[in-house]
Amino acid sequence: MPPYRVLIAKEVIASLGNFSRREKLRLTRLFDELADDPYRMGDYVERDEIGRPIQVLILGRVALWYWADHAAKEVKVLDLTSAGR
Repeated sequence: MPPYRVLIAKEVIASLGNFSRREKLRLTRLFDELADDPYRMGDYVERDEIGRPIQVLILGRVALWYWADHAAKEVKVLDLTSAGR
């Protein structure tokens, strides 16, 4: 199966300026992993306003919110928040 595209919300891109180079590299590797394995489960699941399951993956001090759109072959990264929220 060819990898999926990873689409990242502009708010997530803007927040990357708050991270160290090491953390940015770790996130970039994670985005590549999600493209190769769009079925990867998060640490827990939240539901959005239409009931779609949103995966929440905890990475140290941050939580990455994403969902896989299998029809479009895309992983959509919606948010990057403090893991404490």
